[in-house]
Amino acid sequence: MIDTIILGIALVALLIARQGVAVAAARSAVAARLRALYTLTAMLAGLRLLTPVVPATPIVVALMTVAAWLPFAALRLVEELCRRHARRSVKLLALGGGLGFSALAVTLGVVWSAAALLALAGFQAMMLVLMIAQMARARRDLRPAERRTLDSFLLALALTIPLALTDFTALLPDAPVRGGAIAALVMVLGSSRLAEDRGTPLGLVADLMVAIGAGGVLVAIGRAVLPDVDLASGLRLTAAGGALAALLLLIERTRDLAGQGSGLTAALARVAGDDMGAILSAHPLLDHARIIEGDALAAYPPASVARLLDHRVVRGDLADAEARDAACDLLLATQATHLIRLSRDPPRLLAVAAGGLAGRSLDDEIALAARLIERAA
Repeated sequence: MIDTIILGIALVALLIARQGVAVAAARSAVAARLRALYTLTAMLAGLRLLTPVVPATPIVVALMTVAAWLPFAALRLVEELCRRHARRSVKLLALGGGLGFSALAVTLGVVWSAAALLALAGFQAMMLVLMIAQMARARRDLRPAERRTLDSFLLALALTIPLALTDFTALLPDAPVRGGAIAALVMVLGSSRLAEDRGTPLGLVADLMVAIGAGGVLVAIGRAVLPDVDLASGLRLTAAGGALAALLLLIERTRDLAGQGSGLTAALARVAGDDMGAILSAHPLLDHARIIEGDALAAYPPASVARLLDHRVVRGDLADAEARDAACDLLLATQATHLIRLSRDPPRLLAVAAGGLAGRSLDDEIALAARLIERAA
């Protein structure tokens, strides 16, 4: 019963989180990949909830097929977070595993043996380890904001491995709580801060401490009502209380997200001077930015640069095809998410690297900063 409740909580959390990144997904590859991962995970949770009321054969086939493609969806997200492709062998492993286990589910899904389930668990665990290794290698080459985003997801992903393995009864038949739904909640908590562009590993740890504390309160209440609560029941109560706390944290964070920003506007309002140096040092987002000028722009046709400079703030989604090509190349070369025009003559740009899930509120703050910066430049 507790497992079903936690699974229902995880499904609600996944749907809320998916809605939270829906707007950013239209303009951010990271958000689009995260939405796809949320979708598959929510499908898996929903199918598991339907298990008692749907005939066994179709539900098993659907469950195993969705589970087989989760590593591939996660790998695509990791590639975007790392700003680099995974090794060809890792891609082929993810694709081959998805296809192979899907075929096995369709053909022999009715009689999935313990060996097949263990093979699926091993495949998922192996892919998680490979993705963690890729993120650990890539983090040193990223800008600070992107590194924070990567580190938060890396920690969340590492925590999901032991939790997800408890879902396989053939591997851990006596586990008091099935951790797959809890793993989904950890992933959602880790990425919920990314949508605010405030994601840090310490922030995720703080969220988990709050959730565990809420679980402890529920255990204390349970022991007061039923003094003979055993260890297994205590763990179930802790998991249920933690899951509920995680959902409440997510709801509160999502509700307030529209009114929150990165703090850039407030930082600019407190700048004492009007010179560009003071403005750039007012906030880490600008302080870590990179100026693009001279030889860095000489490789592009002057007409493309001129069209690019027609825009005060540039992302990779410009309607002007010629300017968009130059913008995308510069954004990729500087590992930036925005380009701010410093001056037209000489042509100078400021490359700003916000988090991969930077949303519309941050765009507005950067547009305001761009006006001040260009005036001071």
